[in-house]
Amino acid sequence: SGIQAAIDLTAGAAGGTACVLVGQPFDTAKVKMQTFPHLYRGLMDCAMKTYKQMGFKGFYKGTSPALLANIAENSVLFMSYGFCQKVVRQTVGLNRKSTRL
Repeated sequence: SGIQAAIDLTAGAAGGTACVLVGQPFDTAKVKMQTFPHLYRGLMDCAMKTYKQMGFKGFYKGTSPALLANIAENSVLFMSYGFCQKVVRQTVGLNRKSTRL
């Protein structure tokens, strides 16, 4: 139904957002360490220098493209998964209601 599709889209968007917000600081540090390997001794050194130079916002530079991409990807993925589950249930002859005797 349309309501279930909207729920799946919303859940996918929330999941994509959470994924980016949690992972972005690590991705930022990884990219900085790969791009400038001579500037950092390790993850903690990179994190400390990033924080001292740019503050907390420095860890989330370039978040918008990743956020938009993940929201779009996860929303479609969740909705498609829900649709496929519905198709399989109908094909096999199952429904959500229990058929207990």
